[in-house]
Amino acid sequence: MELEKWFKLKKYPHIGLPITIKDYNWVKEYVDNTEKIRVHSFLPLIHKSIVKRKFRADNSALERNPKGKRKRIKGKPKVRDIFFASHLDSLIFSKYNEILATAYEEHIKDKNFNESIVAYRKIPISLNSEKNKCNIDFAKTTFEYIQKHKPHKLTVIVADITSFFDNLDHKILKKQWATVINESTLPNDHYNVFKALTNIKYVEGEQLFESYGNTMLVEIGVPNSSTDTIITRKPIKSSLYFKEKNSVAYCEKDEFFRNNLNLIISKNNKVGIPQGSPISATLANIYMLDFDQVVFDMISSIGGFYQRYSDDLIIICEQSYEDDILNFIREKIEKQVKLIIEPTKTKVFRFEEIEKKYRGFEINETTKAYNPNKQLEYLGFSYDGQRVLIKNAGFSKFYRSMKSSFKKSTSLALHSKNPDKSLFKSKLYKRFSHRGAKRKMIYRPTEADKTVYEKSKKYYWGNYLSYINKANESMKFINGNDSLKKQSRNLWRNFYKLMTFHTNRIENRNSKRK
Repeated sequence: MELEKWFKLKKYPHIGLPITIKDYNWVKEYVDNTEKIRVHSFLPLIHKSIVKRKFRADNSALERNPKGKRKRIKGKPKVRDIFFASHLDSLIFSKYNEILATAYEEHIKDKNFNESIVAYRKIPISLNSEKNKCNIDFAKTTFEYIQKHKPHKLTVIVADITSFFDNLDHKILKKQWATVINESTLPNDHYNVFKALTNIKYVEGEQLFESYGNTMLVEIGVPNSSTDTIITRKPIKSSLYFKEKNSVAYCEKDEFFRNNLNLIISKNNKVGIPQGSPISATLANIYMLDFDQVVFDMISSIGGFYQRYSDDLIIICEQSYEDDILNFIREKIEKQVKLIIEPTKTKVFRFEEIEKKYRGFEINETTKAYNPNKQLEYLGFSYDGQRVLIKNAGFSKFYRSMKSSFKKSTSLALHSKNPDKSLFKSKLYKRFSHRGAKRKMIYRPTEADKTVYEKSKKYYWGNYLSYINKANESMKFINGNDSLKKQSRNLWRNFYKLMTFHTNRIENRNSKRK
């Protein structure tokens, strides 16, 4: 049976039990019925804050760490507010996202700025290709533009829109939504979806968890059965262990309406849509239609380059246009879409020939003083006019993830019921080493015979090393060598050190128990 593309099952716990493949027929019938969507009552969203820690090199410190590197200081953490829809609501949003994404592509296919809008779209690598472009390709296009315009004196402006999703004006969004689907106003079913996204009602996940005495509905196996499961309520130490304990829901839907209506928070927001819903990203592109048109026309008129990746803008122009373009984008983003360019995240770079080498460096927008140690950074890469590299932050994040996984795997091994208390190495190798870097087709058991496997339509996409290898091949045209691969040379060494350390730790603990 061929499933609809919008039928994407998620396993995160919410209000009510998750939808399964067995629910497909009734869900499809429900979601396809515009009258049912017109009167559908959306459940409140579950809100979580994702905190991303930040560490920066302390340039003012004279002392260095034992390895000779600059000491790092803890910066202000970045907090992202994510809202999760209930499982049925999420599928409704997913269905309408498919409708709007198709309509958006049709609307802009003949627009001159079509290729400049790159986020949240499926853009084929080449005509009739089944493979789509990713951030590597978009960054490469930008760096190639700079390379092709050597030795011109260029300015590159990288700008970030302040709290993008939180500040989308509802009137503008409604107007553009109707425009894209070729309607004068939103049809009733679309309008109900619009209201659910603009009149935000939510529940704090931690409060709902606590209201049930730090217990969750979890799925567990039935004794003496390899396939049957039951749902039961069990205590869980912390929300950090939801996935590990196989949590499926905070409560049933009727339980929530009996016990928890007092937890619902109405945001009463006149601007903004929830970040994290399946439809939010497409709506962001739809919202920016007029701005994209105006900016592209202006930049094209001076022979420049414009690209927008969600709330990140990058513009390349001759240095003589630098101030005019900065003023233009700030004026237009406020006038066209009632948003603001984040002043602290607006970076200006210049590229020009210095001592017979084409170099890129950051300048101070006000004083025009230059900083030769700061290179252009965009979509996870840095470019200094000579070569492209992956930002160090990407490797740091990967290494932190590796360390965390080793600690967790070791803890599970030490406290497992397995007599030998061994570390499950295969998953670690697959996730963090070259052994898991190869991308391959996933095979699944057939319906007729579970011992016979057949090709699925899904692939195992590898790990971070797969990404590095792909980026290296893509950027080799600019670099002329394997600069990106060389950046990753310490990853295997770090992996081996962690593997040795944690294996010895388990063996030492086991020997003490004997």
